[in-house]
Amino acid sequence: MRVAKKSDIPTLSTLFHETVLTHGPEHYTADQTAAWAASTLDTEQFEAFILDVQTYVAETTAGIVGFSGLAADGHVASLYVRQDCLKQGIGSALLAHVIEQAQRDRRSRLYAEASEFSLGLFQKFGFQQYDTEIVERFGVSFTRYLMEKRI
Repeated sequence: MRVAKKSDIPTLSTLFHETVLTHGPEHYTADQTAAWAASTLDTEQFEAFILDVQTYVAETTAGIVGFSGLAADGHVASLYVRQDCLKQGIGSALLAHVIEQAQRDRRSRLYAEASEFSLGLFQKFGFQQYDTEIVERFGVSFTRYLMEKRI
């Protein structure tokens, strides 16, 4: 685990894009998958998504295999695992790292907007759903699960 740096942005963008395109159809329509994957097209916005929070990168000999961002207010801003590395414990390791960092920083609450993909992982780590929301990306609507964990 290490902190992301600006030079990681292209790799993280590719990881995000390929994971969404590969596994999005398991939970989302074709339009939803395409809209979600398109989030990487605005390179400035994607860079801010990564660098405006403390983003941690999981790296192995195979390269970068995942990332998770943590904002100063306890917002878990991202949690993505490379499409060919799912179900190997990488998401769990990233989320455990974020929780440990929040505890070190003496944060009392973590919160996130979970997708269909990540809902179960957040629940596994003790996050509770307190609401849902509908968001729009490129003219397509998504349901997200608002999750929180008191620490």
